[in-house]
Amino acid sequence: MKRIFLIVSAIGLLLSPQSYAEHLPRLKGKTMGNTYRVTWVGDYKDVEHMIDIRNQIEVRLAEINKSMSTWDKQSELSLINHSAQTQNIKLSSALAKVVTEAKRLGELTNGALDVTIDPLIQLWGFGADSQAPTKPSLDEVHQAMTKVGIGKITINGNQLSREHDGVRINLSAIAKGYGVDAIAEVLKENHINNFLVDIGGEVKVSGTRGNQPWVVGVEKPAAYAASPMVAVGLTDKAVATSGDYRNYFKQDGQHFSHIIDPKTGQPTPHQVVSTTVIHDSCMTADGLATALMIMPIKDSLALAEKMALPVMIIENRSNELVIHESSAFKQYLP
Repeated sequence: MKRIFLIVSAIGLLLSPQSYAEHLPRLKGKTMGNTYRVTWVGDYKDVEHMIDIRNQIEVRLAEINKSMSTWDKQSELSLINHSAQTQNIKLSSALAKVVTEAKRLGELTNGALDVTIDPLIQLWGFGADSQAPTKPSLDEVHQAMTKVGIGKITINGNQLSREHDGVRINLSAIAKGYGVDAIAEVLKENHINNFLVDIGGEVKVSGTRGNQPWVVGVEKPAAYAASPMVAVGLTDKAVATSGDYRNYFKQDGQHFSHIIDPKTGQPTPHQVVSTTVIHDSCMTADGLATALMIMPIKDSLALAEKMALPVMIIENRSNELVIHESSAFKQYLP
């Protein structure tokens, strides 16, 4: 069945209104340039316990930022990116886990997810070291691309090697999902098993909401006409969406997305508007959602079918939205 509505933005994955009406226990705060929200089913904890849970979450997120942020010049990753060392770089366990998964997904998607893309992100004006976004020259793009390629890094356990010191890693396509997974771990450590975690639209749920699946809504972007929100019912799953309509700039009448194809050095064409992936791991869903924004739609759907991966792709076809769903995605629809 065709649907001409559904798409998720940086904050487009939402609890259903019914969930808000239940006055469930919840916490929220700031991280990674976004807001995190935690909601669970069960009794409210006492004030001291609520504060303690929030402090545990804040500490865990601060550790992730200190390890993986490219905006913090003293983070573990920033120091690696700007160092002269290229071989046998020892990584913390968290950073090694995320880089290992990013490398795996990069190979799985034939290089569509490429965390060595930082030189291109900076060049196009979307990174921590960037000036105002502007279209670079072809020569500048070609020069940056000499530093990009998932094959330019290798990881063995917690040891990272780079082809040369110009190779820089950017985990923005996957770290937020890892943060969601990390908050979920904190909740389970505190014996909270029925919950929803959201960081800027990347969501993970555990258990149920009143013996029913958690209801997560996916909405159409404001750039298109208003339409209803479609709901997916999830239990013990994560869902992540990548889109090209929140972070972009326009120059000479052209739309330039922050999602850059590592094979061309250019922002992705404004055809795939949004991709949504459901997976056990929010980190994995996050990385795959970005990769599928870059891959041709036919290839993305073929990969989804091969992996039995729940995927939804929203295509802008002559200013009309066309919804593509993998077979596995349909089971989550009403």
